[in-house]
Amino acid sequence: MNSASQNFPHHLAALRERMLHPTDYEKAVHYFLEEFAGDQAFVKASDVDSLPHLVAVLGHVASKAIGRRVELEGALVSNLRTHRFIHGKALVDGRIVLFFYFKESDTGMMMLIPGVRGEGDVARFHLTGGLTDPQKN
Repeated sequence: MNSASQNFPHHLAALRERMLHPTDYEKAVHYFLEEFAGDQAFVKASDVDSLPHLVAVLGHVASKAIGRRVELEGALVSNLRTHRFIHGKALVDGRIVLFFYFKESDTGMMMLIPGVRGEGDVARFHLTGGLTDPQKN
């Protein structure tokens, strides 16, 4: 539990593999929450960054999931530069947004808690390759 910082290459590869599964994104969410979310060394190894394009894409994905235009509030974007991995959190419409993004594969995931349809909604997205429809994820 919360051991991502003990071996970043291993844990990031495991997270990426789960995230890229064609249909079951929940495994990636659970892995991120178990191995990364509470790891203080992981948080300290990441630099606060300003990535307005990523925040705009996350706002778009959240808007699609919620069904109306919404804006992210208080976005905290962190960059684990050595591993080209972005992660963070925000608020939207009274919900928590957790996200991570792999620059190398141009793929990320956003978790909306609570979700519109249940405890949480998950959407996979791309920055340069277009956006994936969260209703189909």
